[in-house]
Amino acid sequence: MLRIERILDAADALIQREGTVEIGLQEVAKAAGLPAASIYHYFATTPALLMALAQRYHAGFEVLAARRIDHDRLAQWSDLCAIQAEQALRFYREHPVAMRLFLGPQGGWEVRVADLATNRRIGAIYYRRLIQHFVVAESPALEDAFDVSVAISDAIWSLSYARSGTVEPAMATEALRARVAYLRLYVGEHAAKRERPLEA
Repeated sequence: MLRIERILDAADALIQREGTVEIGLQEVAKAAGLPAASIYHYFATTPALLMALAQRYHAGFEVLAARRIDHDRLAQWSDLCAIQAEQALRFYREHPVAMRLFLGPQGGWEVRVADLATNRRIGAIYYRRLIQHFVVAESPALEDAFDVSVAISDAIWSLSYARSGTVEPAMATEALRARVAYLRLYVGEHAAKRERPLEA
């Protein structure tokens, strides 16, 4: 609904301006140019509003993960990881509130649980991308490994965020190295690239 999007836009702008997710619903109402009753109609508490904002960002991350990858850009399977990481980091740079919610300590446990569930879905998408572009034996263990690999990246990005308020390029590189090293345990050093990608 347009009114909900207006509220979420106002909350996002307010968090960016204040530098914290500790915002009041009345503040959001004022920023959105709406009566406070309108906010309470949709969101009973600030955590409920933050969860809705997180869900909107999660949807954005999933859309990114599902984008087609140009087969010609891939020389080896780890190139997939590099492309996926760059997409996610670009999204974070364009949406600093998402970075605060997911990589910082302020999002709260409910947002963290939702983030882990989203990471699992994204990991499954990444797994299917690997199968689509490279000759790799399918297995539930490999799919689970992609879920874990996303968590590995997140952990290192979170460490960088705690240190500097952003994901520094050097730490982004470390996260990618750690992710690829972990996945090598399941994929191996080399995987043959398909002549043509499988249909998604």
